[in-house]
Amino acid sequence: MTDHDKRTRGVLIALLAGVALVIVIALIAVFTRGGTATLDPESPEGVVQQYSQAVIEGDTPAAIELLIPEIAEDCRRTGGGDGDHRVTLTETTVNGDSARVEVVIATVYGSGPLGPDEYESDGVFQLEQVGGRWLIATTPWELTVCDQSGAGL
Repeated sequence: MTDHDKRTRGVLIALLAGVALVIVIALIAVFTRGGTATLDPESPEGVVQQYSQAVIEGDTPAAIELLIPEIAEDCRRTGGGDGDHRVTLTETTVNGDSARVEVVIATVYGSGPLGPDEYESDGVFQLEQVGGRWLIATTPWELTVCDQSGAGL
């Protein structure tokens, strides 16, 4: 074996070792990343988290329980929860008995050659404190479970 062959073989081994290292690091990152943190269910953010999870899982009755009474009573259900959504909290503003929770909603609508196709949009939840409990007054359209003409949502 010549010196050139030894160098080529050494470079090939180093390259394969580097690729293997990258794969191991990627697998560790995927398998050790934590799940969604559960927020305080009594906070505006926690109520939005519960509502969003209920809508995404198709549990419309649980979602309706988190709406203000005027909307929940008059709710004419839509087909809410269609599609694959991921909701990320961006900002919360509390002003007395009202709160505004801003989110980014990623909607997965297909699969391309480099992974799933997503569309992201900004959304806002408006909440009111009713009887000492935070309840939702308005939702982003992607997560609406009540017909707007029936409930004002």
